[in-house]
Amino acid sequence: MYCTSPDNGTASRLSAPGVASEPAPGFPTSSQFTRIAVVLLCYFGLRLLFLATRISPFIPPDETTHFGISRLFSRALLLPVNSPESFQYGLVTNIPWLYYWVTGKLLWLNFLGISDLVFLRLLNIPLAFGLVYYAWRTLRLLTEDRLSQLLLLVAMTNTMMLTFLSSFVSYDNLANLLAAMSVYYLLAFFKERSATLLTASLVCQLAGCLTKITFLPLVLVLTVLAVVHELKNLPWLFAALAAGARRPGGALLTLALLLGLTLNLQLYAGNYAKYRALAPEATDVLPLESALQNRIVARNYVLDQFKKGRVTKAQALEMTAQIKHEGDRGDAVFMIEKYAKFKNHELLFMGPGSYAPQWVARMAAGIFGIFGHQALPAEGLLVAPFALLAALSLAGMLLRWRPGDAEGLAGYLLVIALFYTLFLMYEVNYREYLDTGARYLAVQGRYLFPIIAPVYVLFSFYWMRLFAGRTPRLAVWGLAVAIFLLCDFPLFLARITPDWVTWPTN
Repeated sequence: MYCTSPDNGTASRLSAPGVASEPAPGFPTSSQFTRIAVVLLCYFGLRLLFLATRISPFIPPDETTHFGISRLFSRALLLPVNSPESFQYGLVTNIPWLYYWVTGKLLWLNFLGISDLVFLRLLNIPLAFGLVYYAWRTLRLLTEDRLSQLLLLVAMTNTMMLTFLSSFVSYDNLANLLAAMSVYYLLAFFKERSATLLTASLVCQLAGCLTKITFLPLVLVLTVLAVVHELKNLPWLFAALAAGARRPGGALLTLALLLGLTLNLQLYAGNYAKYRALAPEATDVLPLESALQNRIVARNYVLDQFKKGRVTKAQALEMTAQIKHEGDRGDAVFMIEKYAKFKNHELLFMGPGSYAPQWVARMAAGIFGIFGHQALPAEGLLVAPFALLAALSLAGMLLRWRPGDAEGLAGYLLVIALFYTLFLMYEVNYREYLDTGARYLAVQGRYLFPIIAPVYVLFSFYWMRLFAGRTPRLAVWGLAVAIFLLCDFPLFLARITPDWVTWPTN
């Protein structure tokens, strides 16, 4: 099941001049690292508890929908069916269902006397700690440098939208954790040559596909990397997987792999066979009147009718009055007005090159700020410190990059991050812009969180390789740490209004 592991000293030999991969003497020592890490994680946990117990449920993105679907799953022994009670939430069948199934069943355990909403919020918090843990483990595949590891912990626990999202009921939290696990186990397999690690990565990937459909592009790039990396080792690989399946622990993983594959085929192949789409629209599955009870479906339907010329602009605007949610009603009006201008050639669509800088700026505003049903975007001076970090980190990568960095693992992380980013930008958001005329529809920073672990691992790795010498390294480390710490919770508290804070109830 194992073959010879790569030389563990490779990373040290490939370090930038004067920058060690292994921990150097001085700050932080092993004990100092442990104490600082514990303080950082306790600070993270206390903030998540505050957010989970004090923020209104009408502010986090789509929390009322996720919570409502989880409740429906809690009332079914296996999976619920579409019903008048579920129409307001969209489909509860033909969708990735793992997060809702798990949270629904966990609701059976709420004997604490607290609201179901707060109970599920609290259960999302361990997912955030799991994400931080697997990001740290991934960085340790690249380097044992403790300054880099502390920087990663600070970044992962002090990014405003990630901190905010981690406290609420959202399938993104499980998807982000499974993404980090999938990447870690695949890279660990490349390094340690244990087929069990590959099986673990595949299980996490399949579980991710059952959690959120946007996991599919990540699975695509991970599969391509695995095939390319193992092309010459396929006979050994199949033999190692078969041998691992006969071991007690490996047998359980193999069983989970087969179960995950079966459930994914049932969901996605079943959808395609019946609806010719991996993710059918609610209007494909439900009667139109029932589907339109969901606010997003109603918004998209009105715009689609206008685009196809079935209703006039005036009629479409009148139809938006049927959308109960104020925000989505406003979005529908905006998209109709905007699309009418494109249709009349009053505006021209941006090309991909012009779209990209605006997309990047919007994404940054939603990563280092907050976008939900209310927003605290990071724009102008608020995003400038992170733009500085990004520019210097990119400089560090350009100056210190070597093809064999960390036995090639850094290159794999870069490929994963770039592919997912470009796919989201052009295949999802740019196509949506061409389809609706709305530049920022569904352009949310949190949609990049499936690759936040690879991105922050690369940032921490190359940021600390930017300069040689202990004093310069401590200086750039302190700069990055100060920016992350000051621009998360202190800035959040300074910017929110009283309507953000309440005691959530069911």
